Amino acid sequence: MLHLLALYPLVRGVFYVGLLLLIGSQGADKLIMAEVSNPVQRVPMRRALQALVQPLALLMVVFILARGLLQVLSFLDPGDPITWPLVEAALVTSGWGIAWLTALVASALLAIVLATHLGTRRWLVVTLLLVLIAAQTGTGHAGGSQWPGPTGRLLDGLHLAGAGTWLGTLGMLTAIAMPQLRDDSDVPVVAALIHRFSWYARTGALLVVISGLTATLVYARSPGLFIHSTWGHFLLVKLAAMTGVLGLGWYNWRRVTPELQAASCGATARLRRAVRIELALGVVMLAVTALLVVSPLPGE
Repeated sequence: MLHLLALYPLVRGVFYVGLLLLIGSQGADKLIMAEVSNPVQRVPMRRALQALVQPLALLMVVFILARGLLQVLSFLDPGDPITWPLVEAALVTSGWGIAWLTALVASALLAIVLATHLGTRRWLVVTLLLVLIAAQTGTGHAGGSQWPGPTGRLLDGLHLAGAGTWLGTLGMLTAIAMPQLRDDSDVPVVAALIHRFSWYARTGALLVVISGLTATLVYARSPGLFIHSTWGHFLLVKLAAMTGVLGLGWYNWRRVTPELQAASCGATARLRRAVRIELALGVVMLAVTALLVVSPLPGE
């Protein structure tokens, strides 16, 4: 059973990746509609985006179910059977369980919506994503007693929304748009996409930094407790990765984007290389986040 519970950070990490990509799919779609005027390019991009988000939403349902199973197993001693009273206490009546059920229903509805013509109604998709984000904030430290009322969950929701707007959109653009924009004649389109995306990136990064810094000040309690806790060590790794991501984002905004707009030689290659590194560091951030959530806070 212990080896199954060791999968919990992995399951949670994959869930984070899927959630951020689903959030980013909406931003990527808006950017493609706004900046890719040629229907020969725009239509295949949007079809590829739809073909990616549909199975992704279904995969989210699977991983939410896996999280529920692992949550139940965490209450069992070796050899104990799974009983309905245990399942009810873990997944139905507890605060964590209510949040988990809400996430399960929202993700199932999202999978259905994206698989039908309702997926074209952006307001419906965004509403379900907001419900999914709100539910996620109830399964971690944000719902703890350290926060007055819903403050912690609100900050955690802003953190997730910001990361999805920033890294999720970048991930979707990299997977959907960039493979179809490889010719020299496509450089103006790439420049326009990246220029407009920079507003998404700066807004998302600002939300991530402000919400993350506020949460850190509350959770750390004191420098001594922070430095000597596993949670603090993981957070330092996350901050190092985030610093790298922010630095690369600044480089793309201040150096690569102007070069793209000026059609400088090699600008597209530099952009692709920087984006790959930025996304790799983003994956490290999400992996560490999954470990942070299951780690005791300083002083616990």
